[in-house]
Amino acid sequence: MSFYEHNSLSKSIYLLLTLLCFSNIAIGSNLQENQSQSTTQRAKIGLVLSGGGARGFAHIGVLKVLEENNVPIDYIVGTSMGSIIGGLYAIGLTPDEIEQGVNGIAWDKVFDDFAYREYKTFRRKQDDFDFFNIHRIGLNTDGLQLSPGLIEGQQIELALDRLAYPGFHINDYDKLRIPFRAVATNIENGEPFIIKSGNLARAMRASMSIPGALPPIIIDDTLLVDGGIANNIPINIVRNMGADIIIVVDVSAPLSDKEALKSSVDVTAQLTTILTRRIADIQLKTLRGDDVLIIPGEEDIFSSDFDRYPDLIKAGESAAIEKLDAIRKLSLPSETYASHMASLPDVANKNPIIDFVKIHNETGLKDEVMQVRIHQNIGKPLDIAQLEKDLSYIYGLDFSSSVVYSLEKRGDKTGLIIYVRDREWAHSYLQFGLSIKSESNIGSFTNFDAAYTKHSLNKLAGELRLTAGLGSEPEISAEFYQPLNVSLDFFVSAKTGILTTIFPNVIDNKIASIERFHRTYIDLSTGKIFKQTTKISLGLRHNDGGTETISGNSLFPDGDFRESFLYTSLFHDSLDNLSFPNTGFFGGLGFRLNQEKLGADSDYEQLQLLLSGAGTYGKYTVFSRAIFETTINEDAPFNALYRRGGFLELSGTLERELAGQHFGLIEAAFYKRLGNITFLPIYTGFSIEAGNAWSGYDDINAGNTTYAGSIFIGADTFIGPLYLAFGFNDDGGQALYFNLGQTFLAN
Repeated sequence: MSFYEHNSLSKSIYLLLTLLCFSNIAIGSNLQENQSQSTTQRAKIGLVLSGGGARGFAHIGVLKVLEENNVPIDYIVGTSMGSIIGGLYAIGLTPDEIEQGVNGIAWDKVFDDFAYREYKTFRRKQDDFDFFNIHRIGLNTDGLQLSPGLIEGQQIELALDRLAYPGFHINDYDKLRIPFRAVATNIENGEPFIIKSGNLARAMRASMSIPGALPPIIIDDTLLVDGGIANNIPINIVRNMGADIIIVVDVSAPLSDKEALKSSVDVTAQLTTILTRRIADIQLKTLRGDDVLIIPGEEDIFSSDFDRYPDLIKAGESAAIEKLDAIRKLSLPSETYASHMASLPDVANKNPIIDFVKIHNETGLKDEVMQVRIHQNIGKPLDIAQLEKDLSYIYGLDFSSSVVYSLEKRGDKTGLIIYVRDREWAHSYLQFGLSIKSESNIGSFTNFDAAYTKHSLNKLAGELRLTAGLGSEPEISAEFYQPLNVSLDFFVSAKTGILTTIFPNVIDNKIASIERFHRTYIDLSTGKIFKQTTKISLGLRHNDGGTETISGNSLFPDGDFRESFLYTSLFHDSLDNLSFPNTGFFGGLGFRLNQEKLGADSDYEQLQLLLSGAGTYGKYTVFSRAIFETTINEDAPFNALYRRGGFLELSGTLERELAGQHFGLIEAAFYKRLGNITFLPIYTGFSIEAGNAWSGYDDINAGNTTYAGSIFIGADTFIGPLYLAFGFNDDGGQALYFNLGQTFLAN
């Protein structure tokens, strides 16, 4: 073969290969174009998740079934509880991860801002003893103000922050893994408000802001409440986003039959459901042939049953499975679905590294007061558990309406942003308390108390408190309390007032007289607080007092007295609740040195010791207590004797019937919570007690010890703990008690 022939053949082969190459490219291009067209031409699917309170947990079960059947979701719109589940799914959390997050929240406490007593300052814990726990009334330049909601929503906001923080760095909801909208209601005109940007948890909180129960949320200068009022099933919104086919999950509560409408609460709930259903039904009528409607049918589970989320998730799965034929029409082949999921942006930052911390402090306190309470390490992953504790302690200062957080991207840096919002409606406030102690043998003592507190006198939480009590034991007081550093743990206090106490004079088991002590006092003290659970104090107090015989023959012919003493005390309080303690410890050690040179009538020294604690096992609680009080040289005058007795202080005796230079008590109370009524816990139980009041050390022996017990039923009501009890002892004493007010650890 000649060179030219070989060269000609080579050219032919080259031309053929070139044609084949271009042909393959064209074929490949056509295949890619066809695949691209098949992807782009796929009908876009929108998911609508309605509100319904706790019933919204069913959304998680529906999402599980959709994922198991390879159904792609292109747009999500949620209302109220639907905005929470939908928002979490939109940032890229899986249904299992959402369920794990839900499982980690104490749903029985998120609707009680004051459940976490451990985070209160020691001073606010002391308010519990004064029984000022009826809802506060705020005071500002506009006059008397009520809280915008029954609760301020702090625990709910912290729970939402914990769930949603992986998406905090995304401000535009179109840039989430799945484009998302949350629906709230403009309370000024009732129109739906579509939230499509901003802090995700804030959007969820606005969408579920139940009017009257939770304060409205302001976004874009608009006052927002629960979206279910304006549009509980926002089908039109997801269509406007671009959805061709709609999957609707309707978890709203069903209407009740007339037989079930037995109370005003039932009627109110029915009215609310009617108002939300009318607009929802209009939206549902717009569904088309390919759209899918899923209605989880757990009619026996109510919107407030947050503790039943496992049942509700299963109900969502069951309801979705019933619609499986319609759902499978929207499925993609496994490889195509996997490719689609892989193409979605990975935006969830589940373990962010914190490069800086910034605090937006809207209260009147120094910024440093907040800063010393934040323990997030720079350059380390976000420590959610520690952060929630830190924010709870800041909220426990009682200056803010809420303390929440967000994450912010500044270049390649991630910042932790903390918002301490001012409680604008209550820079000063009024509190009220009511206490009743009724005994079958002596009658009833009733006191109505009121307090005015101005707790923002300066940037270090200076506080002025004025109190007044009317009733059987009238009193009045004024106190200035001033922390001395940004940790607020060193303090000084000055207090003055008038205090009265009533007690019976019992001779041979008969009431000879009813006496009243009244004291005008001034008290100066200083001290330190440790970790908001322990306080050590040093003080000077002077009392000018006297006695008054209310009935019967006077016990004290010359009743005037003067007391003036130095004192020191150490107290620890980590109880979770004073009304019916479940866990924690309460103890105190005090010493009083009364001196004539300070202005007293006589010299004497007294020592007091109190140890108590509670432990709970399921619904059963044991509360035990030991008290020992002694006058060291047994020389205390009549006005300084220890006066004890009554329910749980040797039950069967009268209130303050026992008097002596010494007093001792050992007791254990056993009680059980009945049912699961969140807002009205009811308890029943009994106590075993032993002790007495003695005039001398020689009298303290088994022969002079009284053994007592009681059986009781109680309720932790919104105006305070209520007890009905029968007490008895081995001295033949019996009494029927009706108490409203602190009893287990009354001052």
